[in-house]
Amino acid sequence: MCSNVSEVAHSRAETALAARLAAAIEDFAAAAAARADTDTASLEVASRLARAWAMITSADPELAARAARYSS
Repeated sequence: MCSNVSEVAHSRAETALAARLAAAIEDFAAAAAARADTDTASLEVASRLARAWAMITSADPELAARAARYSS
């Protein structure tokens, strides 16, 4: 019984993370579509992308490790 409760909690956490990722990606897409040519807008878009990437790598730590190896 405990494993079922644990699986349900894990599934809910994954669902919540997927929803947050989707929202972050949608926010980024909207900001990119606006494409204001100001430094402030560019920084905001970069910040949103960084937050989305942080959520993705927290969901898949192995992806973060691989990405670090590729960028060195």
